[in-house]
Amino acid sequence: MNPVVSYLMPARNAAGTIERAVRSLLSQRDCPPLEVVVVDDGSTDNTRRVLASLAASDSRVRFFTEPYRGQVAAAEIGQARCRGEYIARMDADDIAHPERSIAQLALLGSDSALGVVGCRVRYFPRRALQQGLLFYENWLNSLIDRNDNLTRQNIIRELFVECPLANPSLMMRARALREVGGYHDFQGLPEDYDLLLRFASSSNWEISAVPRVLHYWRESGTRASRTQERYNQQAFQRLKLHYLLKSRLENGRRPVSICGAGAVGKSWLKLLRAAGVEIRYLIEVNPRKIGKKIHGVPVVDAVGLGENRQRAGLVLGAVGQKGARGSVRAHLDPLGFVEGKDYIFVA
Repeated sequence: MNPVVSYLMPARNAAGTIERAVRSLLSQRDCPPLEVVVVDDGSTDNTRRVLASLAASDSRVRFFTEPYRGQVAAAEIGQARCRGEYIARMDADDIAHPERSIAQLALLGSDSALGVVGCRVRYFPRRALQQGLLFYENWLNSLIDRNDNLTRQNIIRELFVECPLANPSLMMRARALREVGGYHDFQGLPEDYDLLLRFASSSNWEISAVPRVLHYWRESGTRASRTQERYNQQAFQRLKLHYLLKSRLENGRRPVSICGAGAVGKSWLKLLRAAGVEIRYLIEVNPRKIGKKIHGVPVVDAVGLGENRQRAGLVLGAVGQKGARGSVRAHLDPLGFVEGKDYIFVA
C-alpha cells in the first residue's frame, strides 16, 4: 500500500542529528501511512550508516545515496521518489512535533483549493539565538492567524518582504507540487522561496498554515542559509525582482514609486532601474528631503503622492526600520491607497 504522506529529506553530513529527525516523523500521532524519503547528498561522515540502520528497523524509511550535487539537486531527486498523495519537507537536523502530520493534513483536507500549508516554527537551541533570528521567528509566526482567511491574506501581503513560510515546515499536495514545477534550480537563487512564489503566482492553488508550532527549526552556523551565496540578501532581492516584474509590473511596463529613500529604498531603485522600470517618485517623511531629487527622482511626501496618484504607478514600501510599515499604511490608507492593489511592501 502506497503511503499517504511522503516526507522529503535531503541530507549531507547529518550523522549527529538525522536519527532524531527521522524518528520524530516515524512517531507521528494518528497519522495515515507515511514514508520518509532521504537523499544522502554525498555525505562523508556516518550519515549513510545511520540511515541503513533506520531503514533496516523500519520499512517506512527509504534512502538513496547520491554523489554530492547540493541541496536543490537532492530535493529534485527526492521529490521524484516520493509516492505519497502529499509531500512534506523536513530537514535532517530539525524535529517535527508529533501532531504535525495530522494537523497539516486536516487543514489541507478542509479546502481542495489549498496546495501548500506550513505551520508556526520555533528555533532551537534557544541559547544560540541572536535577536535578529528571534525577530524573524516572531514575524513568521505572526502571519499565521487562527482565522484561516487572515492567514492567507497575510502570506500574500508579505510575500515580497521575506519568504513567509519556513520551507522545512511545508506540506503540499503532490499534484500541486508537480503542477507548479516542483523544486528546481532557478538561476542559482533560493529554491524554497522560488517554489512558494510559484505557488502564489498560480491561479489554481492557495497557501495557508496551521496556527500551531509544529516544526522545531535548528539554528546552526553550518546551515546552507549561512554558508551559500544562493541564500544571501542579493540573491533574495534578485528573486523578488523577477516575480515582481512578472506578476505585478507587467514585465517592466508599469512604473513604480518607492516609499523610503534609505538604504532599502535606494537598493530597490537601483535594481528596478537596471531592469528598465521607470521610477516616478520617492516618498519620504523627512522634510529636508522633500522637494529635492535623489538620483534624479523627485522626492514627495504622502500628500504630494496622493495629488499625483494616477501617475504614481505601483507604490513599493521599501522601509526597513521597526514600525515603518505601519507608518506607511497610516500615511497611504487615508489617501485611498489600497494595500495589495496600489501598494505593496518589499525588503
